[in-house]
Amino acid sequence: MLVVGILSAIAVPAFLGARNAGYDKEAQASVDAAMNAAMSHYAQYGDFSSGNSVECENWSSDLPNDLQKIEPNLDFVPGMVSTARPGYTGSTGPRVVSVMAYGTINSNGEQLGCQALWATALSRTGTCWIGRIIVEGKFLIYAPVIVQGDKNTQNQQQVALTDAPLNGNAFAAYKAQSSAADQSARAIQTLAAAKNICNGFDALEGIFETNSTGERLVRTFEYYDSWRSVVSAIETAAD
Repeated sequence: MLVVGILSAIAVPAFLGARNAGYDKEAQASVDAAMNAAMSHYAQYGDFSSGNSVECENWSSDLPNDLQKIEPNLDFVPGMVSTARPGYTGSTGPRVVSVMAYGTINSNGEQLGCQALWATALSRTGTCWIGRIIVEGKFLIYAPVIVQGDKNTQNQQQVALTDAPLNGNAFAAYKAQSSAADQSARAIQTLAAAKNICNGFDALEGIFETNSTGERLVRTFEYYDSWRSVVSAIETAAD
């Protein structure tokens, strides 16, 4: 019995870890597929506005419907979630992707239109995985675009690339707090809170450390250049 107990103590955490990693990869794959669909949409229309508008109408279902036609294996929902629009709940699972387009600004302060897009998917683990595309632009309305690079082999601190035109893909996550000791800026308090903010709007607004109800959100400079870097950052924060 002692041997069985020892083996169980080793095997069960390993199994749960592998299962949760699989759940997270499922949500990440949905975000990747949504970003690919968004780039196909961009190639056709020249920005991330819907085919029916020249504006970033994130309260409308037009852009999600456009992406749905390109990627029918996912369900797309609008990314603009607020108390004024309680019908929009963001991602509710790994196959439901919340999308939001937003304008960018160049170095001269000129607005470039809907050149940025966020896609979020909620994993079965309760972690909200976020993908961001910026095709053109150096600034969002609140701050310069900043992306952290991959960690080196010594696990030294990442160096933020600030004030650079970092066009392309970046990744982040909202992680539910796993223990009382996990007080990182990437952690929020409950699984319900993670579900509540797994939408494009909160991904954009993540430059603030907390929202109006005190839930902790990812900040702009906590976007990374790969899913691997995001996972590594989450694991480091949990240590």
